[in-house]
Amino acid sequence: MPDRPGRQGGRFPAFLTIPLVLLSLWYAAPFAWAAVTSLKHPGMVFDGRWLPWTRSDSISTRGGRVAVRVVEEKGDSLVVRAGEGLRTVPRGDVERVSPRWSNYAEAWNAVPFGRYFLNSLLIALAVTLGQIVVCSLGGYAFARLEFRGRDAVFFLYLAALMIPGPVLTVPVYLFLRACRLLNTYTGVILPGLFSAYGTFLLRQFFLTIPRELEDAARIDGAGALRVYMRIIMPLSGPALAALATFVFIGSWNDFFWPSIVLTDPDKLTVTLGLAHVNDIFVFDYARLMAGSMLCIAPAILMYLLFQRFITRGVVMTGLKG
Repeated sequence: MPDRPGRQGGRFPAFLTIPLVLLSLWYAAPFAWAAVTSLKHPGMVFDGRWLPWTRSDSISTRGGRVAVRVVEEKGDSLVVRAGEGLRTVPRGDVERVSPRWSNYAEAWNAVPFGRYFLNSLLIALAVTLGQIVVCSLGGYAFARLEFRGRDAVFFLYLAALMIPGPVLTVPVYLFLRACRLLNTYTGVILPGLFSAYGTFLLRQFFLTIPRELEDAARIDGAGALRVYMRIIMPLSGPALAALATFVFIGSWNDFFWPSIVLTDPDKLTVTLGLAHVNDIFVFDYARLMAGSMLCIAPAILMYLLFQRFITRGVVMTGLKG
């Protein structure tokens, strides 16, 4: 049977559907647990219920609200089972469990999350814009410009992908200290402006752009920089969107490098702020998960906005080498 109109390529193997769905659920389970836990009462985090407020009663204890099950009614009292034991409590003490949205407010107010969000946004946007400029210029040079040793230099760029990031931590730290850039936004942003992966990604995408467009622009008198600005960049939206998404999410979630460079409490990023929430609400996993949901919300929003560009941009980088 012919493929349905509008479908490209072959059919997706049906026998792979179930394993892929199960694998996706496996990866989504921790996120779902964190989201549900962020709405629980502190004493009900590890009670084994995914949605305790659907059919559960609770009583208030020193450790917070605890889920119980009513066993017997005795006038104004109720016999309830809490864990493995039975206890008698006044009827008015037993309440229906509801989502505890106040966890988010308490986590937000525990530390200056607003300030940390602005710091992370500033750093993430600066690193993203910087990488788009630097990587696009490098990718254009490797894809379109002819110069001696171009391929050798490009292979050195690719070799940089095999260097673990922690290996460069000490040299980069000493360089920033010599430049007096420690405890500054510049010290966090500067090392992230270059990316061998970003240069490779854009270089491969630039190779898919027909050279006839560039030749026509050169006939009209356009130079290399004008071709880059007027021809290459406007046609590279999917690749640029994919790179921007990867870089923004990586910079937003980065904990290691900001924790080394930044020491001023007013300059901390949102991931470092979440660590302070952990210090304040130790063993209070409900509020910790609420803080985690607040931290990852911008990254999820960024991914959802540019999701359709990511696949297109990455796939088209392999069409021509």
